[in-house]
Amino acid sequence: MLNDTIRGSTTSGQERYTWRPLRLFAWYRLVVALMLTLAFVTGQDTLFIRSDQPVLFLQIAVVYLTVALVALVLAYQVRRLLTLQVGLQTLLDIIILSALIYTADAQDPGLAALMLVAVAGGGILVATRLAALFAALASLTLLFLEFLTQLDATADTAGYARVGAFGVALFLVTLAGNLLARGAREGHALAEQRGEDLADQEVLNGHIVQRLQDGVLVLDRAGRVRLMNATAWQFLGRPAELDAPLLDDLCPPLARALARWRAEPRREPESVQAAPTAPQLQPRFRVLSDAPGGGVVIFLEDLAEMHAQVQQAKLVSLGRLTASIAHEIRNPLSAMTHAGQLLGEADLGSGDRRLVDIIHRHGQRLNTIVENVLRLSRRQQPDQEAIDLAGFLAELQRDVDSQPELQPVTLDTGGVDEGFTVAFDRGHLNQLLMNLITNAARHARRPERNLALTFETGHDVREQPYLDLADNGPGIPETDRERLFEPFFTTAGDGTGLGLYLCRELCEANHARLGLVHTDAAGTRFRITFSATGHEAP
Repeated sequence: MLNDTIRGSTTSGQERYTWRPLRLFAWYRLVVALMLTLAFVTGQDTLFIRSDQPVLFLQIAVVYLTVALVALVLAYQVRRLLTLQVGLQTLLDIIILSALIYTADAQDPGLAALMLVAVAGGGILVATRLAALFAALASLTLLFLEFLTQLDATADTAGYARVGAFGVALFLVTLAGNLLARGAREGHALAEQRGEDLADQEVLNGHIVQRLQDGVLVLDRAGRVRLMNATAWQFLGRPAELDAPLLDDLCPPLARALARWRAEPRREPESVQAAPTAPQLQPRFRVLSDAPGGGVVIFLEDLAEMHAQVQQAKLVSLGRLTASIAHEIRNPLSAMTHAGQLLGEADLGSGDRRLVDIIHRHGQRLNTIVENVLRLSRRQQPDQEAIDLAGFLAELQRDVDSQPELQPVTLDTGGVDEGFTVAFDRGHLNQLLMNLITNAARHARRPERNLALTFETGHDVREQPYLDLADNGPGIPETDRERLFEPFFTTAGDGTGLGLYLCRELCEANHARLGLVHTDAAGTRFRITFSATGHEAP
């Protein structure tokens, strides 16, 4: 499409600066020939043209009118061989106008002026050398006519001087017009090329901006949105009004943040949220000009993505360290556990038996931590496949029912759409959901009601599929929410603190995200956002 646009611009330039002048000149030739013909058909000599051979003059004028009509048709119908057309038409102009001058008077000023216009007009459409050739042919033709006039003994010999002066003027006007026309053509061609380059650059910039991971908005002086890329459109809730809406109408929180930034440019802008379910955004403002109240470009970054990247960078080094520590702990831990088992087989009193049980229980807990850490460190690449969540959750229901330690628990999968598929490793997804269910069974139970877990599917503002898991528990205390996915953070005395961290790691390995949607006294909702390759089957 872009190449077609460039070719169209080039064709338009050629039409404007070559064929269009040729057509205008063809119309001029037709008008001149028509006037000459009508002047002598009506028997009225023009003011500057008087012929001693009116019949021959009229015949030549009719021929000139015919040539002018043919030239006009060719200029419109045959859009090729421009130089050949200009050359032939100018040559015919010289010959026919010379014949008219001969039938009238070799010194006739009116026809000489027509000769000057014809040669100069043809000269502006061709190269300089060809324009000079036109002028030379016209001058030689006029000298030849003057020679024929001088054969008459009564002729004035001063005619050669006048023809020579006219020839010099013919050269000067033709070459000057050619140089000016060439400069104009080159200037217009350069301007068009610059325009095409700017258009190409604008298209390129548009493609780059649209594919940026950050949201980009450009506002004019009036606060209207003149440009918004696809990411910003999704961040702001996919608004339907895209024809230069006001930022105040499009996203009032962002408009307020911009107003505060204009009042205090050195202050770090606060994060904003376009809607309760929209992502938390960090805006960055940049002015487009130094003029007061000028346009502004706004960059929007997803804070969840930023935090995930920072957290991932921190945990990479932490994972290497903990893996090496786990290897070092495993051997002495095995020896301690084995010694505890041997000690438990001895004949011990009740007090010593209780101490052995403590050793065994905490040894198992420590071994679970070591196994989880090692599992993370040697995590294999996922084998992703298209998983039908409805069928997968039905299998998960049977797994949960077979584990007495999780009961009583109810799984509600009515919110899962039929045919809703996601791209994930099947084993990883099973481990992920079982960890979340186990975590809910441990922390979300209430004495007065049975534990109920609700699954729902849908698409977020980025059109990415997600699976929500909501419980009916008491919610998570506000002081614990920020550290919820940190490794080794737990509120249970016998917990390892690696359950939710392991769940998030499994999601990231499958190009998915695990996050806390909300939590309050009515329960807690987690969301698994899958990669965009997941889709709802037709």
